[in-house]
Amino acid sequence: MEKMNRLTKSSLLLILACSCLIAGASSQSNSVSQEAIRPQKPLQYEAKVTIKLIQVIVTDKKGNPVTDLSKEDFILADNGQKMKLTEFEKHVLRLPSAQAPAEEKLATTPIASKPRLLNRKLFFLFDFAYTDDNLTGLRVARKAALDFIDTKLMPTDEVGIISFSGKRDLQIHEFQATDHQKIRKEVESLGIKDVTGVLTPGSAAGWSEARFVARNFSWALTAFAQALRYIPGQKQIILISKGIPGHFINSPESRNSDLRYAFTQLGKELATSNISIYSINTEDPMAPLSKPESQRGASTLRELASTTGGRYLGNAVNSSEHFEKIQTLTGTFYVLGYTIRETWDGKYHKIKVGVSRPDCEVRAQAGYLDPKPFSEYSDHEKQIQLVDLALAENPLSQTPMRFMMQALPCSAAPQNNLGFVAEIPLEKLGEVTGRKIEAISLVFNDVDDIVDLRRTESDFKMLERNKVFYFSALSVPAGNYKCRVVLRNLETGRAAVAGVTAVVPEWKPDEILLLAPLFLSPEKGVLFVDGNSAKSSGGKGGSGLFAKAFHFDPAQYAPRLEASLKRGSEVWAAVRCALPKGFAGDIRLSTSFLDAQTGDEIAVPLTVVARNDSDGIKVYFIRLEIPSVEPDTYRFSLLAEGPGGKSSRLVRDIVIK
Repeated sequence: MEKMNRLTKSSLLLILACSCLIAGASSQSNSVSQEAIRPQKPLQYEAKVTIKLIQVIVTDKKGNPVTDLSKEDFILADNGQKMKLTEFEKHVLRLPSAQAPAEEKLATTPIASKPRLLNRKLFFLFDFAYTDDNLTGLRVARKAALDFIDTKLMPTDEVGIISFSGKRDLQIHEFQATDHQKIRKEVESLGIKDVTGVLTPGSAAGWSEARFVARNFSWALTAFAQALRYIPGQKQIILISKGIPGHFINSPESRNSDLRYAFTQLGKELATSNISIYSINTEDPMAPLSKPESQRGASTLRELASTTGGRYLGNAVNSSEHFEKIQTLTGTFYVLGYTIRETWDGKYHKIKVGVSRPDCEVRAQAGYLDPKPFSEYSDHEKQIQLVDLALAENPLSQTPMRFMMQALPCSAAPQNNLGFVAEIPLEKLGEVTGRKIEAISLVFNDVDDIVDLRRTESDFKMLERNKVFYFSALSVPAGNYKCRVVLRNLETGRAAVAGVTAVVPEWKPDEILLLAPLFLSPEKGVLFVDGNSAKSSGGKGGSGLFAKAFHFDPAQYAPRLEASLKRGSEVWAAVRCALPKGFAGDIRLSTSFLDAQTGDEIAVPLTVVARNDSDGIKVYFIRLEIPSVEPDTYRFSLLAEGPGGKSSRLVRDIVIK
């Protein structure tokens, strides 16, 4: 078994980095159902023509936006070569006139009749580690941010809410949402409970902890910048923070050289990813300033803003004015588009944008990275694409083939207690099939953290064209989970994905716990791929772990993953019961259908074919006789009754055809 490092939700957001690693900037997402899978064209890495979009902000010498430029006014060079502009779009805020009353707000641009080429992208980053104890600055900035959301956002704005609490990861509360009421609720939910504070380096332990947090700030924001690198257009981060103390970054002491390096690299990553920092300082303005600015957080906030072409706006007590300035600086922009030939070399292209009109200041992204073949991905980029494939409804990198799976709680103990089984449709895999295929099982919790992950490699070319099932067992605590199996060709990057949700119930040791059944059909000659082995070539007979867990003969039976049963048929199932310690006696099983229309209960005859006891678990191999009821959806009830009145019931919807 091979495990990857645990991912947090901040690393989940790194999936965005693959937005053009394969598909390029002009690719489109298409939805694919399990029932209708389109043939996929082989990945081609030859040059192709695509549209590159560049977002540009133009201001005059006073910093006011210039709103009346045309396509002919712009000059754009890609790697020194002047490009012909084929696309042009203007986003303009209607500024209040000089005669307008003072209370008039900036009006928002109405929703366009056709989709915009690029929208404004804003991220609010609330720093709960670097903030003063009285939280005055943080509270004022938060209130101003809510006002900005209520009155300044344009309908097309894509907004994200993130926070830093001192750990190595950023917390992603919302990402690129155009539902601004949802954004508002996220900001409202941020409170004092989120504040962690930073130890004052007055002792060896305090100094070490403070250095650790300073390093984490640079690492976390660097990772986020890398995640946004391939998203087209300019991104603005509104950083609400007291800032890393300047004496950490600007000190000549050798013990801080690593912090200086990490902070410098952060600035470069932000600039390369076309991210501008607009910083608002939450330092208490009433606190005695015993140190010069170069030793306080204001200096690092200034440096990040300057390095990225943003703006240091000042203390949070003036947050309302600061957000007005952000609106003015970012609310009016142009989108320029031109055709390029993708070379699939992964190289960086420098962009230079100018205007023919004098006395104008132009801010645009510094460049972009070409996509590259999957075989040249780094391990980090492969992990990014994996999470994208597993969680996104329309993954950015490609449209994966879909297949069926089930996730079944199979034990009351936390070790290997969630079983995955998926049918691999070899005849439909197309380019996913190959000699180097990885099969990965992932479990995500309700905040999209990876709880457990298992990976194996297989040579699918060696498998016969029989039915092939993949199985694995993962370890999770009680809760609700998103379960995924990803098959990925390690040479081309082509992938297939299966997904379901699962509930792992809480077990009280003094009670019977009935676990979800695995339905089976009589079938010989199926193949199994063992997802709990680092290498698996597949083979007849099945796996010891899977067969033992559900107590069936894999040489004679195969998992039945269809969501429906046929009336008047026979169905087999493996049923598992977790038992209290010292339990004596047997379990009586019974099944029935509940007619949702009439409320009638319809008995389903059940025969126990075999049983097995192991480690406090009773496993029953049963045969069910499905009654000849009218085709419909029924409530399927499975009841386990033991001595002393102990019982457990499992109910689920099931379709009868």
